[in-house]
Amino acid sequence: MAITVERREKPAAAGADAENDVGTIMVVGATGTVGREVVRRLTGTGARPLALVRPGRGEQLVEEGVGHVAADLDRPDGIDAALDGVDRLFLLTRQTGRQLAQEEAVIAAAARAGVGRVVKLSVFRAEETSPLQIARQHRRAERALQDSGLQHTVLRPVFFMQNLFAMVRDGTIATAAGEGRVAMIDARDIAAAAVAALTTVPARGRVYTLTGPDAVSFDQVAEVIGRQSGRAVRHVRVPGEAVCERLRGVGAEPWFAADMGLLQGMLADGYEDVVTSDLNSLTGIAATPLDRFVSDFGARFTSDPAAPGRPG
Repeated sequence: MAITVERREKPAAAGADAENDVGTIMVVGATGTVGREVVRRLTGTGARPLALVRPGRGEQLVEEGVGHVAADLDRPDGIDAALDGVDRLFLLTRQTGRQLAQEEAVIAAAARAGVGRVVKLSVFRAEETSPLQIARQHRRAERALQDSGLQHTVLRPVFFMQNLFAMVRDGTIATAAGEGRVAMIDARDIAAAAVAALTTVPARGRVYTLTGPDAVSFDQVAEVIGRQSGRAVRHVRVPGEAVCERLRGVGAEPWFAADMGLLQGMLADGYEDVVTSDLNSLTGIAATPLDRFVSDFGARFTSDPAAPGRPG
């Protein structure tokens, strides 16, 4: 079956703007938490984002005036057509068992297309010896990017603050993280880092570890959300198996659910109790503190979500 390619491009820059034009920037994963914010910020800078979306998922982006290409990442033979005319690329794919194959296919197609720069969203401590499959497969994708010869930057964020939206249920946050502290980060800051890496910061193969400004425990998270939302919120300690079971119950792939249960136990041991200045190095801005994040999204914490979600 042929690839579906639908393009709706903004006009090319002219005059003085052309001097700073970075060309067409493809955003893979443009409908997710980070990707949508990357598109929004790129548009705000006057850049020309082009969203790569799954077939049938581009209509809303088109309504927002964003060019899009619909392509199936599980069909590598069609990705080349999607990358035609792309100058820079932001790579973010869903956390599935097909993620590594999909990213390898995009990277190979980008190399064939002569894409000038790739920014990949990875995960914290992506290592081939990690006990977490998610970290191992991201490291292998990073390796493919390094071996491709493409100019690139890798972003490794820690826990997203936006994950908290689905975690607060019935006035509780249930985790296996115990008293562990996490330097969680606002996904808007991750998007800001991605835009800087795509447009202004030279791509030299550097890996940036992106964190929030402070490492906080989930007891502290519950206190901040409770204080700012005006409702009682408490942190409840559960075993990692309960985290795994809950995620499997909402459709997570078994390996991913197992990873998240294991990860929360690692958080209890300080796995993400690390604060870096990499966000500021990339963007010149300070990371968003938890209390400001909760204030900005207060309405999301005043009622429980319909169903628990998966970490982003």
